[in-house]
Amino acid sequence: MSESQESRAYRARRRYLAPLIGLGLALALVLGAGPLSVVAVQNRLLTPPTFAFQIGDVHFAAPCPVHRGLVCHQPLPWYAIWRGEPEPDGSITYRQIFFIYLKPEPWRK
Repeated sequence: MSESQESRAYRARRRYLAPLIGLGLALALVLGAGPLSVVAVQNRLLTPPTFAFQIGDVHFAAPCPVHRGLVCHQPLPWYAIWRGEPEPDGSITYRQIFFIYLKPEPWRK
């Protein structure tokens, strides 16, 4: 007995259905992780990352600029990501590219 063309076409479609569903689910999880992590950081369920690095002449830092007199004693009531660009006089001007207020720590109320 030979298979009908209809059953072969059905199996071919079904073979590509599982990977397509898997990719769609993975994309949904990745897109959902961003907003959920922002909410988790805001509610202090996750500790926001602290970093400072430089790409070319541009500096990036969080939660405080590196070359500034800004006092950043932990725990901060906010989280910010800063971008610093050099000025002609040698100083660095920092601008916020992200800012969020964090909810108060429950054990410090």
